[in-house]
Amino acid sequence: MSDIQLKSEIEQLVKRSGYKPSRSMLCSVVRVIRMRHRDISEKRIFSVAKDVL
Repeated sequence: MSDIQLKSEIEQLVKRSGYKPSRSMLCSVVRVIRMRHRDISEKRIFSVAKDVL
């Protein structure tokens, strides 16, 4: 999965959550994406999520 696809999925997840994007939801977003995509490293998910939030 490319970084663009990962970024898009994170943006959709935040949008569907109904909350305003903030740094406090970073760990939760990383955890959800990590559960969905076990093949992507947590470090890569964290860096993309950090950019989005």
